[in-house]
Amino acid sequence: MIRQFRKRTKSSLSDRIGDLRHWLDTDSGRLLVEYEKSLLERELGTIFGFHAGQYSASWHKDLMFSSPVRRQFILGSSYLADCPRPQVMADPHYWPVSPGSLDLVLLQHTLEIAESPHRLLSEAANTIIPDGKLIIIGFNPYSMTNIARWCVPGQRRLLRDAHFISTSRLKDWLALLNFSVERIVYGGYVHPLKRFFTGLRGDLIEERLEQLQIPVGGFYMMIATRETPGLTPVRKVWSDVRRRFVGQPLTRPSAGRTSTVKVNRDWSSFESDS
Repeated sequence: MIRQFRKRTKSSLSDRIGDLRHWLDTDSGRLLVEYEKSLLERELGTIFGFHAGQYSASWHKDLMFSSPVRRQFILGSSYLADCPRPQVMADPHYWPVSPGSLDLVLLQHTLEIAESPHRLLSEAANTIIPDGKLIIIGFNPYSMTNIARWCVPGQRRLLRDAHFISTSRLKDWLALLNFSVERIVYGGYVHPLKRFFTGLRGDLIEERLEQLQIPVGGFYMMIATRETPGLTPVRKVWSDVRRRFVGQPLTRPSAGRTSTVKVNRDWSSFESDS
């Protein structure tokens, strides 16, 4: 059962997108996006196809630059200046894309700020072909990033109008949309504490924690595949077995016999020639 989010009344979608993009342009936000790009590049090299779509908060970073899928577009609710890819302006809850036409869709930090995240997820999933891929990058609610976020009171709180969605909840939504989750990768472990782990030390700690894959990273990347619909086999209507033998010659005689046997069409009598 899908539990509804509380109704948003504090800000509009454009305001939430603006706040998120503004934070991603800060030093902390750029660092987090770099972690995301490094993990994303490892996955994109194994995904092939003809068409791909991207709806993300970091559209100007061209997150799918390393993808072998060259026919790409970026979806936005308003005009995106200096967009690195062809852009489609539309309501994110109503994608103007033919169902089952994309091989790959990327959602990066957009479910957290959507008016209806399950509606957005359904629209994105509907555009993907069977065996196509959906990659979701989201903030991890069980991370130091979220703890640091709630330590700041009131209007100064980081992304105060965003809802961090857990991986377990997201897996339930995807199962209803006929998607199977291949894997979940966590990253950005030292992101909120980066000032305490500078230089090579911080990179080594981050790399070690990524190897352990403890589910407390600052963000997660979920890779899901749209399952192929099952087919109902149509059984052939077999005719009467006896009809296949009527009028057909019997097995040739064994060695040493010179007679041949013929059977009449009604199987009533046999004729033997020596």
